[in-house]
Amino acid sequence: MIKTDYIISKIEKYASLDLAETWDNSGWQINLDHDYTNKVLVALSFTKDVLEQAITNDCDLVITHHPLIFNPVKKISNSLITEAIKNNICVYCAHTNLDKTYGSTTDALCGVLGLQNLVTVEDYIKISHLKDELALEQLIQNIKQALNLEQVKLINPNGVSIVKNIAICAGAGGNFVDKLRDYDVDAYITGDIKFHKALEVEGFALIDIGHFESELPVLPLIQGLIAKTKVEVIIAKEDKPWTLV
Repeated sequence: MIKTDYIISKIEKYASLDLAETWDNSGWQINLDHDYTNKVLVALSFTKDVLEQAITNDCDLVITHHPLIFNPVKKISNSLITEAIKNNICVYCAHTNLDKTYGSTTDALCGVLGLQNLVTVEDYIKISHLKDELALEQLIQNIKQALNLEQVKLINPNGVSIVKNIAICAGAGGNFVDKLRDYDVDAYITGDIKFHKALEVEGFALIDIGHFESELPVLPLIQGLIAKTKVEVIIAKEDKPWTLV
């Protein structure tokens, strides 16, 4: 067992809460003031299935990327919260602070994709300058193979076929489509592009790999960070909340 405060200090030293957006709720979601932690489960989101995995694996602390609580709570009626408390499970999240820190969710995605020579151009966006030009079709195949994807969404109104400068943003990066026009970008890898935002893509190809898929690579990073405290850390088994039929 390891002191809980020590585990949290490791996370906050890596991704300071000062980096979190004002609208965000990074940090403690359920704090039961455990002096010590026996085992940790890391996940993207705190769902019913993740809670069951925490209970089954005797984890008393769950670290997520997405907050369980976004808005102020006037009464506790969420069954996830009540069941976590009943089972003596604490929940902590590192959200936009992890998205913006050095070694972020986007950095983790770039690592899996083998994209190097990264330059940060916005809080959440990196640009990888390839040494040699690459066919867009080959880039897409590389992404599918690296992330084990059967398909991606391609938005390519200008018929881009060769890429050299690639922008990357893990999670939902639709709001940055307009900003990327200020940079020399041939392709943009992100997730959760909405219909009307897709209509605004101009001058580069956009590859939508999915919000969930783009953030999964950060979980081993969190696991490794916490494992340095010598506590056992498990990565939750998660999947998208939908199926294609």
